[in-house]
Order: sequence, then C-alpha cells, then structure tokens
Amino acid sequence: MVFDFRKGKIPCIQNNDECVLCGQCLCVCPTNSINHSGFEKTNFKNINNQTLNADFAFNLLTQRRSLRNYKKEIPTVELLTKIVEIAGYAPSSPHHRVGWIRNATIVTGYENMKIVAEMTSDYMDSMIKMLESWYMKLAAKYDDRAKAALGIVPSFKEALNKYRNGNDMITYNAPAAIFLHAPIKSSTPQIDCDAACLQIQLYAEANGLGTCWNGLIQGAASGDHLKGFKKLEKFLKIPDGHKCYAAMTIGLPSVNLHSIPERKTKISWIN
Repeated sequence: MVFDFRKGKIPCIQNNDECVLCGQCLCVCPTNSINHSGFEKTNFKNINNQTLNADFAFNLLTQRRSLRNYKKEIPTVELLTKIVEIAGYAPSSPHHRVGWIRNATIVTGYENMKIVAEMTSDYMDSMIKMLESWYMKLAAKYDDRAKAALGIVPSFKEALNKYRNGNDMITYNAPAAIFLHAPIKSSTPQIDCDAACLQIQLYAEANGLGTCWNGLIQGAASGDHLKGFKKLEKFLKIPDGHKCYAAMTIGLPSVNLHSIPERKTKISWIN
C-alpha cells in the first residue's frame, strides 16, 4: 500500500517507491485533495454523469469482425492518430513503472505496405525452409509443439503462392497497418500489446474503420523463431530492447455486414 490509513488521522504516504503511476488516487479522491508530481490535473478527463450504454457496447463487441476487403482510400493521419491513442487506456501490468506507455508504429500508403508485404513474404519463405529442415521433422516425432509448427507450412505456402501471383493474402491490399511493440523486459509485454491491439480494433470499428489482427506481419516484425531476421523490424524502426508483439491491418471496409453468426461461450460455475 502506498497510503497509510489510520483511524482518526490524515492518510499519509507510506511507500512512495511502490507507486506505479496509475493515477487512481487522484481519480477517486472525493475532495480532490491529492496532488502528484507525475500528473498534471488539467489533463484529466472529467467523466461525472457519463454513463456507458450497454446496448451500444454489446453491438460494438459483437459486430467487430476481421476485415480482409478494404477500400483503396487511405485513412487520414488525424483519424489513425485518434484511434491508436486509445491504446493508452488498455489494461496493462506496469510493475516498476514500466508498461503504462503504449508504443505503436503506423505504416500508411501502398508503397510502404508493399514493403511490409515483401519483407513478410521473405520471413515466410525462411520459416518454411526452417520448418521443413530434417531436424524439425525429427523433433516433430517427439514434440507436439514442433508437430503443430509443421502444420502451418501448407497455409504459408498457399498464402505465398497467391501473393506471388497477384492475390495479396498477406496484407489483403490494406492501405495501412499498425504494429504494437513493448520493452522485452517489461512484466507482461505480450499481454500488454494484445490488450492494446484489441482496444484499437474496437475503437477503429466505432470510427468506421475495419481491422484484421495479422500474425504474419507481426511474426516478420518480431523475427519470431528466426534468429537474425531483422528486415521488417529495421524498416519499422522499432527501438532496441523492444519487440513487436501484435499487429493489424486497418482501413475503410469495402463490404458491410447485414447480420452476425451466433457465438457461444461455455460457462462453468463454482458457487
């Protein structure tokens, strides 16, 4: 606990070094009596008398779908900035004051997206060669994880073949992409980036854009499973000590939904 509460006494700060800069103490103080050197109160957003609409939230959460058909129009820098900034409000685990700030790289324009797709195709090529090596085939006989990894080879080959024949199965001709990266040494970088990614996707939907969580461009940006693959990471200028943990394509949808399929959740209770 940062604050020491004792009956009949004014609360005082007890463990300043345990403060994780969440700002909650300022947000809940009923008399607005707390100040913090790490925050400027004029930047706080007043949410008094603002209620969340359950129907709107339900519609937003159920109607979000991965988009693979984009209009050619490139979203404006202002709109993309507005949407990506919502990532700062995503859940996180900022132990030792690391993790509150979200880090994103936005790629826009078809020339730049072509570079992303090309570098990702190089990554996929290298992955296929690695996965089809004799040692991976041998490992797959004894390790379920290696066996599962081999299972992606057919889909990689299909996507690459279509891409090289003019059917972009990597970025789906999207006009823009967003890459979320975080310090490798932070407590939960993968979870932090995943949460930020979903937050952006939902807010993009509310602003008329569609997205597709894209593991191919994320894998290429992080060089996952391929030591030394740095092409896309360098192009994106991801800082040293950071890694890309989530990525998505984004743009204006060229198709509109008229309905959504049923989705079920299996719930178990312990009462």
